[in-house]
Amino acid sequence: FLAAAAAAASSAVGEGPGVVFIQTARKGSITKAAVGELEQPTAAPGSEDQVAALTELKSEVGDLKSLLLSMQTMLSNGSSGCCNCCQGCASGGETPGGSGVVPPPNEPGLCAAFGDPHFTTFDGAHTVVLREMVMWMVKSDKILIQGLSKTNTGNFMGFAVGGPFMLNHTLVVYNSSLTGDATGKLKVMLDGREILNHWDEKGNAEFEEPFLLWAARRTEWDVSMHDHDVLSIKPSINWAVGPWPKRFQQAPKGGLYYFKLPNEVEITVSGVDYMSAVIKMAPQQGQSGYCGNFNGVAEDEFAPPAPGSVPPVLVPAWNTAVGEGLEQVHDADNLFKLASPELALSAALVQQASALRVGHQEDPMMASPCKDAHALDEAEQACASIPDADLRAACMADFCLTEKASVVDDAALSGVMEERLSDGRVPLFVGHGPCRDIGGQALRAVRTKGVRIAMECQELLREVGAAIAGVVGAQLKTEGTCELVVRPGTDVHDLLDFAPSGGGWVDADLGGGVGDPHGGLGGDSFVAGVEKDLSWNCWRLD
Repeated sequence: FLAAAAAAASSAVGEGPGVVFIQTARKGSITKAAVGELEQPTAAPGSEDQVAALTELKSEVGDLKSLLLSMQTMLSNGSSGCCNCCQGCASGGETPGGSGVVPPPNEPGLCAAFGDPHFTTFDGAHTVVLREMVMWMVKSDKILIQGLSKTNTGNFMGFAVGGPFMLNHTLVVYNSSLTGDATGKLKVMLDGREILNHWDEKGNAEFEEPFLLWAARRTEWDVSMHDHDVLSIKPSINWAVGPWPKRFQQAPKGGLYYFKLPNEVEITVSGVDYMSAVIKMAPQQGQSGYCGNFNGVAEDEFAPPAPGSVPPVLVPAWNTAVGEGLEQVHDADNLFKLASPELALSAALVQQASALRVGHQEDPMMASPCKDAHALDEAEQACASIPDADLRAACMADFCLTEKASVVDDAALSGVMEERLSDGRVPLFVGHGPCRDIGGQALRAVRTKGVRIAMECQELLREVGAAIAGVVGAQLKTEGTCELVVRPGTDVHDLLDFAPSGGGWVDADLGGGVGDPHGGLGGDSFVAGVEKDLSWNCWRLD
């Protein structure tokens, strides 16, 4: 086999057997063999392992032969036109038409996506989405990367990679809570098949699909594997999860995933802040999407927030993305639907809810299922009793599409079943703003002295809520302290059994006067939504 290689070797160095070096698909395995020795592998007694190795090598070389022949054909088809018209191209000469000098290769850049989701584009712009949708992160002729944000505040829960550069294969990485897994670990699918799911005793795993993908899972940052440039991204503000490198270094939540793809595209991912992902790639012709146009100019990729719309500390991170490729991904182009039936259903619900919300905002990018404003108002009234924001949005969409009131009962029942099936009472993010009941009224809130980090506030809610049924939620203001939200009639003195970090509660006896600074000490029995204010976070116990 590889007669062409042997002939080439003979013509280059004279007569005699050609010797070739062959690199197999196994990492770090290089085998040298004479060309003529691979046809009929033989071995002395006791060398069965060598025979097996040569047999495997022969199979792999067959694959390499096919690849080499394909490359030879491609080069032959393109070489005549190149060499005859561009004598100086290899050394930086003129282009075929004499229109200018061939530019140097494009340098790769980094785009980060995380949280709500926030983006740091290839050109360095900082934007936020704050909505539920399947979006284009990178949209170009060859490279397609989509993102999936969940809930009406846009938690970044997954991304999908496909397009011609992937030979139409699809890689999907997502937070497993999308499909009902309470652990919230990251899952990886290649063409609908889960990979990197068998870990060693250290939690590490590797996967390889020759000429398409090399992937690895690690529990900690590996300086010999991971790209140090990922740690150098400059965030727009100081996030509650800590300095930017903390998202990937030490032992990040959900593990650390690394993907090497064709065209020198690399993606680094962790489960911190729902999901934190960094894409490394070179600019593409006609590139668009939430990672920007990659033209070297950040200013043409965002519009600043309206004056006074967000607290000053958040302004650098709350820019709105502008440009091409910011529309909702159409159903026919949705790469997430190629991963698994469960994820496909979740992605479909995201698109449905997003269409409703966008239509309500009179956004021209997507039509609403509601035929007019009157129908939308009827849907809002019919579904108002459902506390979960996502189920309420899905109820409204179904109401408009079917014009049947029975969907309200179905959605409410789904909410009840979801809560009953939940593994214990866990904090769920409701939105940006102080917590409100179904009627938009404030509930009583008891403030801590020193709990200032979102994760600590959620943990306090989980701990106290497991012991006191009247604790139904928590809220945290930027530069403020955590407040637990309680039902009317709850004896707040029971909270004295718990000692939050940072000095306990604001009032030692938890007497009157401790409440939501936005007014009101009553409210209904559960947290149904928020009074929109980007400087607040609200969670409820489900």
